[in-house]
Amino acid sequence: MIEPFLILSDDKSTVHFVIPENIELPHLIEAHHIHQALKNMGAEKYYLFDNEIENVISSINKGSVSELNGILISQRLDAQLSIDMQEDEMTATMTVTGAYGGIPLRGPLIIEALTNKHILKGINKDNLKNLLLKSQVLKPGETISNIIAVGQAPIAGQDAQFKSLVPNILERVLQPQEMDDGHVDMRDLGEVISVKKNTPLMEKIPAALGKNGLTITGKSIIAASGIDSDFQLYPGSSISSSDSNILLADIDGSPLIHTSGVTVDNLLTLKNVNATSGHVSFNGSIFVQEDIEPGMKVSAEGSITVGGFIENAEVNAKGDITVMNGIIGRPVADEEPLTCSVTSEGKVTTKLAQNAHIMAHNDIHITLHANHCILESLGSIFVIDNTEKHGTISGGKATANGFIKTANLGIEGGAYTKIHAFHDFNTHKETLHALQKRHDDISSQIIKIEQINIERQSPELAEKILRSKEKSNQDLLTLRSALKQEQTSFNSNLKKNNIFVRIKYFHE
Repeated sequence: MIEPFLILSDDKSTVHFVIPENIELPHLIEAHHIHQALKNMGAEKYYLFDNEIENVISSINKGSVSELNGILISQRLDAQLSIDMQEDEMTATMTVTGAYGGIPLRGPLIIEALTNKHILKGINKDNLKNLLLKSQVLKPGETISNIIAVGQAPIAGQDAQFKSLVPNILERVLQPQEMDDGHVDMRDLGEVISVKKNTPLMEKIPAALGKNGLTITGKSIIAASGIDSDFQLYPGSSISSSDSNILLADIDGSPLIHTSGVTVDNLLTLKNVNATSGHVSFNGSIFVQEDIEPGMKVSAEGSITVGGFIENAEVNAKGDITVMNGIIGRPVADEEPLTCSVTSEGKVTTKLAQNAHIMAHNDIHITLHANHCILESLGSIFVIDNTEKHGTISGGKATANGFIKTANLGIEGGAYTKIHAFHDFNTHKETLHALQKRHDDISSQIIKIEQINIERQSPELAEKILRSKEKSNQDLLTLRSALKQEQTSFNSNLKKNNIFVRIKYFHE
C-alpha cells in the first residue's frame, strides 16, 4: 500500500511523498499504484511530476528512500494562458492550457493578460468568447490557440491617374462597326474621331493620401502617399488655365491617346490612296478609310490609320501606324528588297503581314500572322492575339531590342525563320567590357601612385601627385557607379528580353 506515504496538503493543492514513522515501506510498487492512490484521494487530474515519481518508485524498489522524504509529486494547477505577439505588433495569438484539477479559464484572467501585453486595438471578441467556451472542456494539459487581435495595416495612397475624355482612335480601328443586319463591315471604322479646339481631352486624378494603420498596441503606422505625376505634354494640347487637372485641345484635329497626355494632329481623311489621289505627304495625321494601293507612297508627321490594307506601298510616319486588315507585299527572290515597306517612329499595329518590311521604334503588334516578313523593332514584337491562342511567325526574319512573343514559331515544312531578341546584347557586353577595362586601368594607376614616397619628392611634384591621386579616386567612384548601373541594366534586359512561344515551335 502506497497511500499512507502520499500526503495531500491542507488546501488540497499539492501531494508530497512523505515517510511516516513506524510504517513499513512497500516492497515493490509500479506507477499505476501511485496513480490509483492519487485517484483515491481526488487528485487524479493533478499535474504529475513524472521524474520525481520515477525516482520514488526506483528508490522504494531498492529499499532506500530517505533522501526523497517530502518530495513533491503532484500539484493542482489552474488553466494557463499565454499570448504570442508578433514583433511588428500586428497580430497576437492566445494559447490556453487546460487546468490540472484547478480553476478553468475565466474572463478576468484574459483581461489581465491583454493588459499586461498592452493590447488595446483590433481585439476579436468572438474569438475570445470561443476560446473561453472551449477552454471549459479541455482535458488537463490540452491546449487550444486562436488569433485574438489583428492590427490595421496601412493602405498606400493611389498614384496619380489619367483618364481619357475622348475616344482612342487605336481602339476604334480594332473595333469595326456593326451593320444593321448584324454583320461587321471590316472597312467601316465609324465616324472619324476628331476634336475641336478647347475640347477637354484628359483628366488627371491627383495622387491620394494613404490611410494610416494601427498596431494592436495602438501605435500609428504611417501610410505611404500616392506618387503624383504631371501631364506629359504633346503637340496640340495644353493644360487648362482654369483647372490644372484638365488637358485641352489647342487645335482642331485627331486625338492620339498616350498614358499621361494626348497628341492632337491635323487630320487628313482620304477614302483611298491610289493613282487618282497620288502620293500623299502631310504635316499631321492621315486617316485612310479603305486601302493604300500598290506603288503608292504615304508619309505623315503624325500617325497613319488605314481601314483596309497596305499593299505593295511605302508608308512612313513619325507617329503610330495602325492598319485594320493587313500589310501585304508580293513575293520576291532571295536578297531582293521587299516591295512593301512600313516604317514608324512609334508603334505598328495590324492583323496580318505578308512579304512586308516593317520597322518600328516602339513595339510591333500583329494579331494573326507574319509570313515571310522582315520585322525590326527597337521595342518588342508581338505576333499573337489577346487570347494567346493565335499568331504565327513563319519565314523571314524578326529582330527586336526587347522580347519576341508569338503563339507559334515556324511552320511544318516551311521556310527558314530567323528570330533574334535582345538585339543590343553585344553592345551591352562591349560597354561593360570597356567600363571594366577603364576601371581596372585607373585602379592600377592608383596603386602605382600610392607606391610613390611623397616625402622624397619636391613640394611641387608632391602636390601634383596628390592631385592626380584625388582625381583618379573620383574617376574610380564615377566608373564604379556607371559599371554597376550598366550591369544592372544588362541583367534586367537579359532576364526579360527572351523569345516566348506559347503553343508550338517548329524546328528541323
